[in-house]
Amino acid sequence: MASFPFLFILVIYLAIIGFIIWFCRNLIQAQRDRNQVLREISTKLDGTDFGKKEDQ
Repeated sequence: MASFPFLFILVIYLAIIGFIIWFCRNLIQAQRDRNQVLREISTKLDGTDFGKKEDQ
């Protein structure tokens, strides 16, 4: 019975560490996705010419 507080604190500690790892993993994945979208936009903009006016 004396080990119950120790186990409870250990479970809470591991849950906090698990949440921090999960949060960091999701944050890194979101940044990778954002960078991929920006890279695609950049490659599409490389082919455009902003100095040329379109004839209407």
